[in-house]
Amino acid sequence: MYVFDLANLSISHPITQAWLLGAIALLCIVLRRYRLGLGIAALAPLWLLLCATPAFAHGLQRCLQGQYATQPAVDYPRADAIVVLGGEALADEKDSWRDESGDAIANSRVGFGYLLFRASRAPLVVLSGENDAKRMAAMLERQGVPSSAVRLETSSHTTYENARNSAAILRGDGAHTVLLVTSPEHMPRAAASFEKQGLHVIPAPALLPPVRAPGSEWEPRRAVLWDASHTLHEYIGLWVYRLRGWA
Repeated sequence: MYVFDLANLSISHPITQAWLLGAIALLCIVLRRYRLGLGIAALAPLWLLLCATPAFAHGLQRCLQGQYATQPAVDYPRADAIVVLGGEALADEKDSWRDESGDAIANSRVGFGYLLFRASRAPLVVLSGENDAKRMAAMLERQGVPSSAVRLETSSHTTYENARNSAAILRGDGAHTVLLVTSPEHMPRAAASFEKQGLHVIPAPALLPPVRAPGSEWEPRRAVLWDASHTLHEYIGLWVYRLRGWA
């Protein structure tokens, strides 16, 4: 049975948004704006239903990912460096490296970064993320990537800090053009953040398989709310970053 972890709900989660709509509706009713309040109150469950519908949630996801087509590592142009962002980087290591053809390896950020390096797309790999960089480095070392080709950025907590701190490392190595590896839906915000730091970015999204709920695309499912939440998080994040001048 699917169970929500209420402690992990954020402003991007449809449940939180429905609660906020409910609070606004209640405020409107208190202020005797009855029609407006009732309209907003009706909108809350409709929004939840819409976000739980795979056709809508995955459609939002495709809109975000669509501008960055995935392709095999060997098809990317050469660059000065490969930058791999933490986050969803550390998929199960056994799954990530098992397939010699590269298909399974490419399903994680660090795995796709490795494929780019193995294909000689760049001589340098920058691993960025406070909690993930060292673990990703250990994974690459076990695959034969020399430590001299790896740079660690371990102080960032956000995409903006990933970009700012990685750019400082890259400038120290004289690198300007980078192959940026992250998940497809994170790529719009990540690429814009790195470009804001004066880097020439070649988006190289990891080949993460799309999440699909079983059954009809029009049948609402609670689990799909998390898919919608992740996508809405990126839309909200991109808007905030542009507002703050970070992207």
